[in-house]
Amino acid sequence: MIRAIIIFLVSILLISSPVRAAETQGDLSGYWIGTWTSLNAPTYNGVVEMDIKNEGNDVSGISVIGNTKCFPERVFKGKLSGKYNNFIRFKLAPIENPEDSFAKNRGVINRYRNAISMVYSFNKPNSECYGDVGTMFISKIQPYSSIQGVTKK
Repeated sequence: MIRAIIIFLVSILLISSPVRAAETQGDLSGYWIGTWTSLNAPTYNGVVEMDIKNEGNDVSGISVIGNTKCFPERVFKGKLSGKYNNFIRFKLAPIENPEDSFAKNRGVINRYRNAISMVYSFNKPNSECYGDVGTMFISKIQPYSSIQGVTKK
């Protein structure tokens, strides 16, 4: 848990260093891809794909997590916060039961609104992954990101 906090604080410092935070306004809606790594077992990691909907300070959507036994398809709901909405937090739940949260994510959004660095924690005692904490880094897919039609636009 201490490693997760340290990584989260370093992420905040790196993303918020000498930039003008007033430029952090923008919509997060769209497709995002990235990676996750468990801090409890660093060789346990995988890919992340998220479809984020952003309306005002609210965020929600669906995510697919590769290489996990804990609900690979998930829904999430959360909020943006901070003076410039550059912090994100949301709860994850199984698609079949969206009100039954099993994990929390907290992160920092870069000023161009195209990258998010997060820390996750599984907090539901009866979850197979209870107690796991780790990091995620996701990037927004841009129109120019397509690799020979393989990546979603």
